[in-house]
Amino acid sequence: MNKSFPNNAEPMQVAVESIGMRGDGIAVVDGVPYYIPGTAPGDVVDIIRGSKRDDGYTATVSTSHTPGPDRTEPACRHFGTCGGCTLQHITPGAVADIKRDQISLTLARHGFQDIPIRETIAIPPGERRRVRFSMHKKRGVAFGFNANRSNDVIDIAECPAARPEIAKLIPDLKALAARTPALGRRAEFIVTATDTGIDILLRPSKRKNPGMDERVALAAFAERHDIARIGWDGPIGYEPLAARRAPTITFGKTRLAMPPDAFLQPSQGGERAIVKAVCDAAAGARKITDLYAGCGALSFPLSALGPVQAYEGNEDMVQAIRYAAAGQPVAAEIRDLARRPLSPDELKRFDTIVFDPPRAGAREQAGTIALSAAQTVIAVSCNPATLARDLRTLVTGGYRIESIQPIDQFPWSAHVEAVAVLRRDRP
Repeated sequence: MNKSFPNNAEPMQVAVESIGMRGDGIAVVDGVPYYIPGTAPGDVVDIIRGSKRDDGYTATVSTSHTPGPDRTEPACRHFGTCGGCTLQHITPGAVADIKRDQISLTLARHGFQDIPIRETIAIPPGERRRVRFSMHKKRGVAFGFNANRSNDVIDIAECPAARPEIAKLIPDLKALAARTPALGRRAEFIVTATDTGIDILLRPSKRKNPGMDERVALAAFAERHDIARIGWDGPIGYEPLAARRAPTITFGKTRLAMPPDAFLQPSQGGERAIVKAVCDAAAGARKITDLYAGCGALSFPLSALGPVQAYEGNEDMVQAIRYAAAGQPVAAEIRDLARRPLSPDELKRFDTIVFDPPRAGAREQAGTIALSAAQTVIAVSCNPATLARDLRTLVTGGYRIESIQPIDQFPWSAHVEAVAVLRRDRP
């Protein structure tokens, strides 16, 4: 069925075979992949070739013939234009399999075969507790998310991926954007559901401070909607404009005051799954280090097993850990691990190393961990490609991959989290 295109404009009938890392369906034509947004495995469609992409081409559907067995109705009216979700048209069970396969295929590209990969733990939609909305003023206000691979903002009226208390604020936040001139033409609204209520950070693309009338209006908005805090990221940095109560998050048994825009796992269910996988793997640990610790989402639960030394490059997050850790076996130190990774000598006092880096991974730090004597290394990652690269470094250094647990806390998107457990066999 999949044959060469006579030219770029003529449609060609293809069968979609798989889903790629960006969430597009993939059909292979004479050995060349075509990336087709909005399609599902098993779909039979006519496509028109687009621009060059990586080792193949983009393509658009001109005619749909036969739906694949895992196709379903999207849950959101904005699916297909909004770039926030790419997999709403595929059944949850199939998405869980796709994400497990993505990890397996990525590991295979790095030479890993027969790695024990567990079934995906899937967090249901509607639990996203942190959402970054975009705002663009151009012939009115567009408030929502960027279109797929575009800077255009898609105006939305709903978001079934977000927690209900966030989703219900969408029309009010759009109205707030319209009457806040200091936001300029483009801005971000970072909305987080915390234990004590909603926290909102307003970030205009061109840093400008709000006027007095705007400050009064923002404070009134916080009062009217029972918002815990509204902050503004302006020319001199963060400024709280309405601080009715401190936004807090609970990690393990510890309540922590959240710094503005601090790292937080996107869902509480996803965080719990990660914590359980990490703590189960660390059972029996005596001295633990938590690298790229954020605000201590792993440090505090791990401290039930033994003393934890946390390292994090963001000063505000380190201070939050220190304040919350009073009387607990958790210490925190500021350290940019990309520029100044812990050396093997510094790591030698830990028998268990946990690291949860940003999407770029932990290239430099993985290199020194590979030279350490720690018996257990636990890697948490939201990027299979950099995870596979770092695992290759660790395995070359003598570690053995015991298991990998996929965790899908990004429902309907192409992202997947994973917890990899490695052991160094005792001599």
